[in-house]
Amino acid sequence: MWGVAPGQPRGSERRTEESFIPSYSAGTLGYLWGSQSDLEDAPGAAMTLHEASAQAQYPVWMTDRSRLTAGVRYRYNRLDFSAHNPFATGDLDLHRLQIPVNFWHSFHERWKLWAGLEPGLFTDFGHLDADDFALTTLVVGAYEFASEWTVSFGGYYSRDLGEDRLLPVLGVIWRPNRHWNLSATFPRFRVAYAPDTNWVFEALVRPGGSGWNYRQTDADEDLSLEYRSWRATLGVERLLTKRLPGRLYGYLEAGLGFSQSLKLMRDDHELDSSDLDETLTLATGLRWRF
Repeated sequence: MWGVAPGQPRGSERRTEESFIPSYSAGTLGYLWGSQSDLEDAPGAAMTLHEASAQAQYPVWMTDRSRLTAGVRYRYNRLDFSAHNPFATGDLDLHRLQIPVNFWHSFHERWKLWAGLEPGLFTDFGHLDADDFALTTLVVGAYEFASEWTVSFGGYYSRDLGEDRLLPVLGVIWRPNRHWNLSATFPRFRVAYAPDTNWVFEALVRPGGSGWNYRQTDADEDLSLEYRSWRATLGVERLLTKRLPGRLYGYLEAGLGFSQSLKLMRDDHELDSSDLDETLTLATGLRWRF
């Protein structure tokens, strides 16, 4: 969606409009590989990460000032463990299936609202119970106090693996011109540069990892695995074709996973935990935009 920020009236024009840096994807397909990382508290054990993802969203209702989208988001993770480790017998095949619903509204030129609701499953699909279900909600307001500057504030709530989390959302975005976008919207930090409408280069720091509820077949019990990670990446995105409805882009990313850890839980009791060494990551995929 070029030249129109979420919730912005289509007829409005701004000097710093993000006409070269897209902010909305109708669909994505991606694959990420993480190199082998040693478990610091389990000598001789290591983990390799594979991640495949697909996402699609579609505007089900639109006006000049509002947009409501609904879609589906799926992520498959395979955690390959080497040697004996305390977290799994062999490898783990884990899934995240979510149904995102998002609403954007522009009150006028300076005030915007974004609200999102995303129920889902974080599971191995071996056995479903209450801990497999997850819910995230987000409400963020944005105020453009100058043509180049926007501040955002709000709240984020999630319930996954039977645990509730409530976090504040604070951020600032600087758009000095249509080629540059610098944003610090915790927990994401991004610098993007687009020389024209065909290319986008970006540096990004964001959290990775996830949590899942899975069935340990040997013990016939449900366990919760939490994988925490931060990722710093450099990426490039290239316009591939305009011949489809919308535009199709390809992207490549290379980065580093750091501050990583694994934690295994049964109900509210921690069974084991370990930090992980740094991981090299490579990612590629497609993004489809209207």
